[in-house]
Amino acid sequence: MIRLIFMVVAFLLMMGAIIGGLYFWGIDPLEKFNVLVGNAPAPADTRGATKVAVVAPPSFVDFGLLIVPVVQGREVKKQAEMILRLEVPSDKKEVVAQNLPRLQNAFLADMMAFLPYQLRDNAPLDTVAVRRRLTALSDKVLGPGLVKDISIEQSSVK
Repeated sequence: MIRLIFMVVAFLLMMGAIIGGLYFWGIDPLEKFNVLVGNAPAPADTRGATKVAVVAPPSFVDFGLLIVPVVQGREVKKQAEMILRLEVPSDKKEVVAQNLPRLQNAFLADMMAFLPYQLRDNAPLDTVAVRRRLTALSDKVLGPGLVKDISIEQSSVK
């Protein structure tokens, strides 16, 4: 009896290893099974069906690292670093990517003027205010509607 239990457990472990290996190599074993056996039929009840709007997934342009020197009292006291991603319409992604140098220049100039007042008295970086300010600035530089939102993935002040 104990041999039978060990054989069943060994068989289940082998099947799990085979399925895991197939997933690792990019082969979906359940898809192959559905081709052989066939999929279950869809439910026939269509009277309560409503149309579902297809929503396109958000499209992002990686801005990269924005390093802003914080000048206070005619010397660099701190340095703010932010990793930014721009959410853009999918059809405008290349336009925004081509204009990244213009955005980098505008963001750096604006943050050099804004952050010294923001970071007085060892205050933490207000990412919500910075995000709103950068979004408004991108609308001014590139035109409205090209940048939907800006996400600050990581920020630090040194």
